[in-house]
Amino acid sequence: MAGFSIGLNAIRAMTRLIDMSADNIANADTPGYHVKRATVAPVVGPTVGGVRVGLGSQVLDVERVVNDLIESALLDHTQSREFLAIQSETLAHMEMVFGEPSEAGLDARLGEFFDSVEQLTARPDDPTLREQVVQKALMVTDMFNQLDAQLTAIHHNLGNSVAGAVEEVNGLTERIASLNTRIRTIETSGASAPGLKDTRDQLIAELAELVNVRVQKVENGMVNVSSAGTMLVHEGRAATLVDTETPDGEIVVTFEEAAGHRLRITAGKLGGLLELANDVLPTHREALDDLADSFRRAVNSVHTTGLGLGGRFERLEGLHAFPDDTPFHETGYGVRAGTEERLVINVEDTATGEVNQFELELDTTLPADEFLLSLQDEINESVDHLTASIDRERISLRADDGFAFGFATPYDPNPAGVGSPVQPGILGAYSGEQDLRYEVTFGGTGEIGSDAIEIEVEVTEPDGTSLGTFDRLIDEGYRPGDVINLENGLKLTLQEGAVTIGESFDFMAYGQTDTAGVLDALGLNVLFTGRGAGDIAVAEPVRQDPSRLAGSLRPMAGDNRRLLELSRVREQNVAGGGTSTLQGAYHALLGGLSTAKNTREVQLENQEQLLKDLHNRRDAVSGVSIDEEMMRIMSAQTIYRGALKYITMVDNMLADLAAL
Repeated sequence: MAGFSIGLNAIRAMTRLIDMSADNIANADTPGYHVKRATVAPVVGPTVGGVRVGLGSQVLDVERVVNDLIESALLDHTQSREFLAIQSETLAHMEMVFGEPSEAGLDARLGEFFDSVEQLTARPDDPTLREQVVQKALMVTDMFNQLDAQLTAIHHNLGNSVAGAVEEVNGLTERIASLNTRIRTIETSGASAPGLKDTRDQLIAELAELVNVRVQKVENGMVNVSSAGTMLVHEGRAATLVDTETPDGEIVVTFEEAAGHRLRITAGKLGGLLELANDVLPTHREALDDLADSFRRAVNSVHTTGLGLGGRFERLEGLHAFPDDTPFHETGYGVRAGTEERLVINVEDTATGEVNQFELELDTTLPADEFLLSLQDEINESVDHLTASIDRERISLRADDGFAFGFATPYDPNPAGVGSPVQPGILGAYSGEQDLRYEVTFGGTGEIGSDAIEIEVEVTEPDGTSLGTFDRLIDEGYRPGDVINLENGLKLTLQEGAVTIGESFDFMAYGQTDTAGVLDALGLNVLFTGRGAGDIAVAEPVRQDPSRLAGSLRPMAGDNRRLLELSRVREQNVAGGGTSTLQGAYHALLGGLSTAKNTREVQLENQEQLLKDLHNRRDAVSGVSIDEEMMRIMSAQTIYRGALKYITMVDNMLADLAAL
């Protein structure tokens, strides 16, 4: 008789359904849990008398309720959220490092430095004000150094975070591969493993928080997991990842078994960390380095062609070494590449005050070590009373006894030489941007200071092309030594003496005496040394002796011509390839950082909302409803009780039959 079998099968089936609903309720708050549903089917019985009688019901299988589209979207948006979260957090930290606006920030310190230079222009010989300029310069370099050190620390922390994330990825992929193996074993035996699949899916979700993943279902309940087309988990095997740092500081992730194969991780926390370490942070560090280098070059371009309180030099040592064969213009000092670059050196006879100019033609495309040798030879062969030597890969210059040298005056201040009857002198700060030759011709015969004499000045380009002439008249009231204005900031003085009609002298006014910036690169008469924000420093000679702060054009007390030029650097477009002021470039750096942070924060907020919506949709499909599960339990209990009553009834019937 099939009666007992029908009842027992019903009890077994309802027991499994009650257990399944109870398990659903118990895991209602378990992350990644999917509600389980059973497949219930009738048990087919034997055929008796031509009639097939059923044997009750049975639970064929228990499966999870999963919407693959929602699950895939959750993985995609999870990895995007974690990518944005780590970037938003790190960018906020970087913004905090700069700490602007602040009275102690770099912006304020740059302003204080130029303010101190402006104050010194009023009293250029004041030792206290000179010391103040040096101290403000130190504050600028210290701030550059501090910012670089903090960005370096962030890079180090990013590297550690990458290593930690890679370790997490390896741990997760090992566990996913192990679960694949267990699920395959269970499902090849004909059973199902919904609990293990939930655990595996939760691990995959955790993996998506670290890297961009794609999941592919394969046979026997297993899945393959890949990242950017590279297999991380293949059935029961997991790849091992390693992180390394290249010589240029780039952090890369590769396979342990194939170190040359880089993974293109573009999402998740690890993707965000790699982009921060290899792109975002280097971009801002490069901008800071460019700012420091622009500041150094702009200040040094003025300082190197100026003179301190001690006047011209008897000896000068370069502060930068060049030991290798890197092309000189590629050594990081911003030297202009050219085969006909110019450096003008003034050599003074200290006994007579006569100054001679020597123009050197330089090839900055030469390897740095060869350039030093070439410069040494050129000076020794072409510049009278000046000796160049190389010591510890640095250039050193020494004047003969009774002579001094410098790079300050862009023209010959004594163009007619010592023997001239009227001893013409050139004064002023040449403001022209191109090289010009001035030929001064006396248009009459007479005594300076007694007779009216016309002066004709012809202006030509270096190749002799005439640009025009202008006249100046010296009347009987001219006092020898008085200033006669020429043009472009140049002035002429004449001493008492006789001149003859047609008598003339000429001089060259240079727009730039150091066209390639080699003095800055060599470290000759500089205010700042070093390359980049982490290396910039106040030159030790000036730091030890503020009187060496070069603020004058000529060795004259009270000359502030170079200080005036230095104070104007603040307003000049010397940064960003000549497109921005120093403080403008710094503000652009801060603005770019702030914009990047704000953009990431908005994107993160959007991703959070999308994920919230997706979780709600998944909960509607795969989440556990306590009320619904209780209804299922009550329904199963009703059937269970009915089955018990049915068995009791069958038992009573059998007892009655036995009593007959």
